[in-house]
Amino acid sequence: MAPRILAVIPTLADDPTETIESLMRQTVRVSKILVAVGSRALYQKLIQKYAHAAEHVEFVYVRPNLRDPLGKRVAAALNRALSGVRLETYDYLLKVDADAVLPESFIEENLKAGAECVGKSGYAMLLKMDCFIKSFGGRFAEVGAEDSYVMLKLLSEGRSVKPWVLPPKLKRRSGARHSWRYFFARGMELYKLGYEPVHVVETVRHDIGNLFTVVGYVTALLRRVERYDTAYWVFRAQLKRLVYGKKSYPTGPAPVPAETASPEEKAGS
Repeated sequence: MAPRILAVIPTLADDPTETIESLMRQTVRVSKILVAVGSRALYQKLIQKYAHAAEHVEFVYVRPNLRDPLGKRVAAALNRALSGVRLETYDYLLKVDADAVLPESFIEENLKAGAECVGKSGYAMLLKMDCFIKSFGGRFAEVGAEDSYVMLKLLSEGRSVKPWVLPPKLKRRSGARHSWRYFFARGMELYKLGYEPVHVVETVRHDIGNLFTVVGYVTALLRRVERYDTAYWVFRAQLKRLVYGKKSYPTGPAPVPAETASPEEKAGS
């Protein structure tokens, strides 16, 4: 029997049409597509556009709190969209960002990994639904680095996390510029996740803007900001990685969070 797959797409103002169409072309059928939309104008446009497929594609308008960091807004929107779904009726949860397009055999090939979570960063994660329910209570953690938190939390629990067998494709151009506030907030999130200093400083080679990431990390350290429950495990695992090499994580390769990925890694190359 083919697995039942629930796909969720968060978007603020990016038109997710290409992402939706790529999900509808999958060689393993997606049972339901949920789109959490943060723009009322885009929401109205999409429900009219997909009126013919209303049973298969559903849109939920979620008014964003723009004062919250991006990751927290994304998680809150996804949780709102999932609140009316009986998650236990599905076998897998596929979270896809609106700027990602999936090759036609993306699901088919990544199911072959046999992991509880398949992904290298948050813009396309395939999760076993029973794992999502047991580890997260069926809700995404509403934190600033929600995608990184998912993979690191699972690794800390000894769950199997593997990189894509077949990666997604990004529509946007890698290396888009961000304000210093973006990088500063990223640094604070890396501290909360449990990153140790060497791994944070190393991000500067990917983007000079990450100098502000270092500043954000140091600021959180000096302020003794409360850390997430992954912090002890992540810090210890990264120290092992520094000493013994990249394969020192106990359950497969370490995830590459979107916060620290290079442009090449973000593109799935």
